[in-house]
Amino acid sequence: MPITKEMKKNAWSAVLDIVVRIADKKPVMRYLVKKAEGKLWTDIVEEENDSIRPAQELKFAFVRNLLRTTENHLTRGILSKDMFHKMVKVFARNVFVEDISKRDIMRDDAKQAVYPCFLVLSPTQVCNLHCSGCYASSATTTRSSLPYSAVTRIIKEKVEFWHSRFTVISGGEPFLWKSDGRGIVDLAREHHDNFFMVYTNGTLINRDLAWEMADVGNITPAISVEGFEEKTDLRRGKGVFKKIMESFKHLRDAGVPFGISVQAERANWDEVTSTEFLRFYFDEQGAFYGWLFQYMPIGRSYTLKQMVTPEERLEMFKRNVQAIKEGGYNYIDFWNQGVMTDGCLAAGRMGGYLYIDWNGNVMPCVFIPYYQDNILDVYGRGGTLNDVLYSDYFKEIRGWQSEYAYGKPALERDNLILPCPIRDHHKAIHEILQHHYQIKPSDKAAKEAVEDRSYHQGLTEYDQLLRELIDPVWQTEYKNTG
Repeated sequence: MPITKEMKKNAWSAVLDIVVRIADKKPVMRYLVKKAEGKLWTDIVEEENDSIRPAQELKFAFVRNLLRTTENHLTRGILSKDMFHKMVKVFARNVFVEDISKRDIMRDDAKQAVYPCFLVLSPTQVCNLHCSGCYASSATTTRSSLPYSAVTRIIKEKVEFWHSRFTVISGGEPFLWKSDGRGIVDLAREHHDNFFMVYTNGTLINRDLAWEMADVGNITPAISVEGFEEKTDLRRGKGVFKKIMESFKHLRDAGVPFGISVQAERANWDEVTSTEFLRFYFDEQGAFYGWLFQYMPIGRSYTLKQMVTPEERLEMFKRNVQAIKEGGYNYIDFWNQGVMTDGCLAAGRMGGYLYIDWNGNVMPCVFIPYYQDNILDVYGRGGTLNDVLYSDYFKEIRGWQSEYAYGKPALERDNLILPCPIRDHHKAIHEILQHHYQIKPSDKAAKEAVEDRSYHQGLTEYDQLLRELIDPVWQTEYKNTG
């Protein structure tokens, strides 16, 4: 008897029912976790026929780690039972089970339609820090922000059109955003069926804000660090590390799960992938998850010199796989682990996302600072969020994704350790940008970059070196074991 999507959905619901009982039956907690892990292994690894097995094993390890971390944090008392139950209801059931199942059905019914999994939204460029190399060029002097009415409409429409109830908030500093007397917590309270991950510098999270987040129950902050105290303060300002440590304590006391957001560059990559770093932030401080973003040469004072070398990137890849599979850490390298997302997620790909900034400019990705549409203009002429998905610009990027990996059978996909069209395949995005005269840079730095011949030449040469070094790893560790 074939396994249908509805059967899988029901099976995952059963797993969630097991997980919910973890918080209330500690004597059998380990047994219940093991039962859930067995179901995860079957669903993610054993029953995925058109797949690359090592990639599926990594996906399994990440979800397994989330489950074990949940158990650990409940036991330690740094994840409250109330917050846990809200997470299961909103994130696990709404986002992980219901939304994925619904999008699969919609995709089968409408082959040409696109249904992104989430979007990244930066409601403000305002920030209380002035970090070197900021992708958003944010500072205390920047003022651009979106009105609350536009932000809440965007979220309503993505739920209605895409069945997407996961929302990522970035900035600027999101907790400085205010419109009509309302801010991020008010947004989360209004959209209580959405789960919000908020990228923040963490300096504004005091006791009151932490308990507000605990009360709404559908926010997790991802707090930026650059390593330990010296490197964090070097980039973000003296005393910022200590403020972050205070924020961690407030969040632990309130039982709110939090993560870390890390930028790896030539000066700190070794530190932020070290065992000491993982133990400090995850085991000691209680980070629930972490996102590792390799430095992208965009934004304020962009330079190719800060990028990790191809050799350093390969070592980061090896360490990250070990951290996930053997270390049990929920720490994902956004580029090196393209194997876990079937490649680039940009331009509103099925299961992917798009990015809207503080001016309403709609971009394929946070790291591709060029746009064709502006959501405020789209709304002004009677359009909807769906209209931005079908621009020639976005369709061409999705075409590249499909030809490279996403649209192919698993074993015919190109190197997913190198998934990014602007970073790892710079010629691809540069050619797309040249094809469309109506595409505009989002800021002065983006304009300078697109006109900078040495920039394009340097990235193209970098990509060639990446290929020579990492293609053999892809062939050996993934393609020949699928």
